[in-house]
Order: sequence, then structure tokens, then C-alpha cells
Amino acid sequence: MKLYLRLVSALIKGVEPNDKEKKRNKIFYVVMSVIAAFGIMLPMAFFVGVIIYTVTSALTQTGTQENGVEMFLHLIAAFSFIFGLNVFFSVFYFSGDIENLLPLPLRPYQIIASKFTAAMISESVMECIVIIAALTGYILGGNMPLYSWLISIIGTLTMPILPLIYCGIICMVVMYFTRFIRNKDTVNKITGVFTFLVIAGIVYLIAQSGFDSQKLINALSTPDNAILRVMNIIFPTVPLLVNSMETQGIFNILIYFGVNIVAAAVFMLVAQAIYFPGVAGIGQGMSHRSSSNTIQKMRQHSPCTSYLKKELRILFRTPAYFTNCVMINFLIPVFVCLAYVVHKQTNFLESFVYGIHSGNEETVLIFMLGISAVSVLVTALNCIASSGITREGKHFSFIKYIPLDYTAQLNVKAAVSIIISGSGMIISVIAACILLNTGFKFTVFCCLLSLISVTFATYLGIYMDSVNPKLIWEDELNALRGNYNIFFNMAIAIVTEAVICAGSYLLFKFTPAGSILIIIILFVALMLLTTISYLLCCRKATKNIGTL
Repeated sequence: MKLYLRLVSALIKGVEPNDKEKKRNKIFYVVMSVIAAFGIMLPMAFFVGVIIYTVTSALTQTGTQENGVEMFLHLIAAFSFIFGLNVFFSVFYFSGDIENLLPLPLRPYQIIASKFTAAMISESVMECIVIIAALTGYILGGNMPLYSWLISIIGTLTMPILPLIYCGIICMVVMYFTRFIRNKDTVNKITGVFTFLVIAGIVYLIAQSGFDSQKLINALSTPDNAILRVMNIIFPTVPLLVNSMETQGIFNILIYFGVNIVAAAVFMLVAQAIYFPGVAGIGQGMSHRSSSNTIQKMRQHSPCTSYLKKELRILFRTPAYFTNCVMINFLIPVFVCLAYVVHKQTNFLESFVYGIHSGNEETVLIFMLGISAVSVLVTALNCIASSGITREGKHFSFIKYIPLDYTAQLNVKAAVSIIISGSGMIISVIAACILLNTGFKFTVFCCLLSLISVTFATYLGIYMDSVNPKLIWEDELNALRGNYNIFFNMAIAIVTEAVICAGSYLLFKFTPAGSILIIIILFVALMLLTTISYLLCCRKATKNIGTL
């Protein structure tokens, strides 16, 4: 046990920022952590808790109050499994510590157990916050006693175990029986396609319900729900946990622990049997190859153009970056069209379209605020800007010695984010405007607002990454998931945009100002924020890079 705990501690420290990175700016981490807590974690937890509370209260009358929280926990478990696959392939087989661990007198199950625990702790922080919020909403909505709170704490800490064990077993079986997967790029491509297909399927199934709350409650009020029945078989720990909270009996919670223990035992047996044969011969398999002809072509362009092409090639040719940074931008237009197809016959969309066409000031303002908010959120979420310096990693010295000053390099990195994020958002805005038949001038106006919002979020992200970039990472996936700047940048972007949108709407509701004046104020505010973030990059970020 002592060896296991030491291994877990060492592996977690390998993912966390090192002492040198932490000492650069301790105040920065404290302030950003507070902003992240109040800007993302607490609002998200409150939102989830309110939804589960409302659904549980509505279902209590039909005696199926547990169906709402069960469906939500199944959804969380499914997403944990989907996103955990890529992580566990990387942690189990393609991390840099493999070559150091294999020669040690360690058994396969010891290595796997420590890696699994470290990965679960690192990946499940946000998931645990969502779970405890959901269970809190369920307890309050169902008027459950104190005993249920203890069960909810146990469930919060242990619920991620089963879906992640599924990930681990699948990873080991695939690597043992599939010999053509010998490098991380191939794995990233396969898991990326799989993730896209599964998420698209989940979104389609959710869209089929029409996002109608009453329709959803009616479906969940069915005692023998087919989807829940299937999901209860796949993730049996979910109904066991929920039933133990409701019945207050010790039998269900004992079975809950038993299922987790049996799953862990099977996981360890599989690891002991097939992990070492599967990990043998693994190569890092980088796909970034450049011929002399390509290098010669790059020399024929200006330094900025060559640097821009280099950044774009890295994002599009590296599977981890392409999946996590690029793909999301071009999924948005698909979701816009899907939402329209699902909602085109609903009263909500008909009234919204009518409000746009009739020039209803409130509807137009809400549409514009939504475009700005989504543009900022997507730009922060794809982390192209907020990982721009971190992506250099051990090649960071390249920034300091090429014949291109820091300001120009940061502007090129910003241009890459604006090109990719802006392209996805403009396609989405144009698609939405065409579907809503808003007219050419209004569409151009919306595209301009989206680009300004993207530019603001881009320069903010680059500045945030310059303060304390994570330059020591083992693989590209670790550069993203181990970079706190991405999370901090997202928190600041969300808080800032929330203040702007809420302020604009309140001005419209409680002052004589019309929507046109409010939209002009919105443009001015975004332009001012864009200028501030740009100056921060040109002055502060360049100094930050010089001191690294």
C-alpha cells in the first residue's frame, strides 16, 4: 500500500505544475482560482442542482422521482467514459514515465492501479462537483433525511470508478489484440473519430426530445423507461446509489461497494495478464514529418507567413490538438442546423423568428448577445489561444532565437486562433441567419460582432498563457489537460462576457435606451476590451516571455 501511494503521488506531481512554474506567480494562481471558483464551478453546480431539484419535485407526484437524477448521472458516466478513453490510452501506454517504470520490480497491476488512481483524481475534479450538485438537488427535491447526505458524499467520490474502469479495460484489450496500433497518433485519430460519433449520437437523441421540459418530464415519469433500463445495465452503480439514498437501507450500498470492488478486481486481473505484452514495442510515433521540399517552400515566404503555416500545421496535423482545439469550432454549425430542424415546428422558434422579422427590439438584442456570448465561450473553450505558448513545450527556446520579435509571434498565434475560431463562428452565424431569414445587412452585422468577440477572447487567452505557461509536458494531450491557464482563461472570459451581456440586457429593460443604442454600447465595450487585451499582449505578454 505504501508503494502504491508513493507511485500515485509521483504520477500526480508529474501532471501538476512543477515548483518552478508555481513560484513564478503565486498570487496569480490564488486570484485565478477564486475567479474560476465563482465564475465556473459554483454557477455550474448551482445550475445543475436547480435542474435536478425541479425535475425531482415534478416527478415526486408520479412516484418516479429517482428517474431524473439517474438519467443525469448516466449521462455524466457516459461522457466520463467517452473522454476517458483518450486519456487512458495516453496514460497507460504513451506517457514518458513508461520507460522508467517498466524496468522497476513492479507488477503490472501495481503500475496500472497507480496510473488509474492518479488519472481519476486529475480528471474527476469537475465531475465530482457536478455529481455532488446533482445529488444535492435530488435530496432537497425529494425531502430526504440526513442519512442521504452521507450516501451522496460516498457516491461523489466513487461514482467515476466504474466508467473509468471500462476505459482502462478497453484500452488494454485493444492494445493487446490490435497490433497495428503502435503509436499515439493512430490512437488519437481513432478515439477522436469515436468521440465525435458518440457525441453526435447523444446530441441527436437529446434533440429528438425537442428540448421540451414537459416532454422530458413525461418521458421520465414512465416507471419502465427503456433508456434507463439499458443504462442501468451498463452502469449498475447508478441505480444502486440512488436507491440506497431513497430507501436508506444498507443492502443497496453494500451491493454498490461490491460492484465497484468486483470491477476493480477484474481490472487488476486483466492488467496482470495483458498489460506488459500490450505495452511492449510501443513508440511515440510522431507524425510531424517535413521534407526538404516543404522546408524550402517555407523559406520562400516571409517570416510571419512561415510562422503562421507552422502553427496551423501543428494544430491540424497533431491529432490531440485537432480533436480538442480545431474540431469543436466546426461542430457548432452542425448543432445550429440540428437545433433548427428539431425546433422549427415549435412555438418557441416560431415566436423567435417572428420577433426577428418584425424587428422586436428585445428579440434582436437577445440574438446579438447570444452571438457574442457563444463566440467568446467557443474561443475560450477550444484553447487555441490559451495554449499558444504552452504548445511550444521543450522547444520554447525556438521563440527566443528565430528572427521574429515577440510581438509579431504573439500576433501570429492570435491570427491562428482568430482564423480557426472565427471561421467556425462565421459559418455558424451565417447558417443561423439564413435559417432565420434575417437579411444580408443584419447577417454582416452579426458576423462583425462575432469576430470582435473572438478577437477579444483570443488576445485574452494568449496573455493568460504568457503569465505562467506549462512548458514541461510529456505529450500534447497533457499540454492541454494539465494547463490551468486554459481553465483560468475560460473563467475570466465567462465572467467578463456575463457582466457585459447582463449589463446590456438590464440597461435595455430598466432604461429608456433602445436596442440600437444598447448594441452600439455592446460594440464599444467589446472594442475597448479587445484593445486592452491586445495591449496586454504587446506590452505585458512580451515581457513575460522574455523572463521565462
